[in-house]
Amino acid sequence: MPYRIALLIVAVTHLVGTLGLRTPYAGWMILLTPVHLLVSFALLYGQSTPTDRLKVGLFFVYAIGLGIEMIGVNTGFPFGRYVYLEGLGPQIAGTPWLIGLNWALLTLASASFVSDFLADGSRLQRALLASGLMLGLDVLMEPVAQAHRLWMFAGGIAPWQNYVAWFAVAFAAQWVLGPRVTSNRLALPILIAQAAFFAISWLWPVAI
Repeated sequence: MPYRIALLIVAVTHLVGTLGLRTPYAGWMILLTPVHLLVSFALLYGQSTPTDRLKVGLFFVYAIGLGIEMIGVNTGFPFGRYVYLEGLGPQIAGTPWLIGLNWALLTLASASFVSDFLADGSRLQRALLASGLMLGLDVLMEPVAQAHRLWMFAGGIAPWQNYVAWFAVAFAAQWVLGPRVTSNRLALPILIAQAAFFAISWLWPVAI
């Protein structure tokens, strides 16, 4: 798919989601979250160079993400006590199977951006920066996740250990993905769109 069309779809879907969640149809919009996640990943992957190394790396990132979330939901380790709500669709052992895809999406987007931004940096430097970007997105997501019907922590607030664990898992995912991911022009737009989507929810609550 041409880059401009992919970029347009990313912009339109995030805009529709942002506005739609402030209407009487917000409950229906929430149910489209899995579709949006699938489309976003497909678009991002479609702009990548699909090497065997990337495919294997993404598979393991998905498995790590889904696995650690299943452990987290059922034990409270390492993120703290939380439960998933209906927003991310069908679940396995209390964990949406799509949450692994969300880890893959954020890992690929941040790794692709950092590969260009820090082209001369070491593998460790790139992994640390990309993990920091993923943590930054989580900081934006956590305060509004319950309103978006994604997940809910005991007490209604994510504990400090969630952020430590998020960075650690993000770093592991970056390392598993490989030493350097090829350039992807859609990576930064997706990161910006995601950040803006959740940041707006801080100021303009969803209508649920």
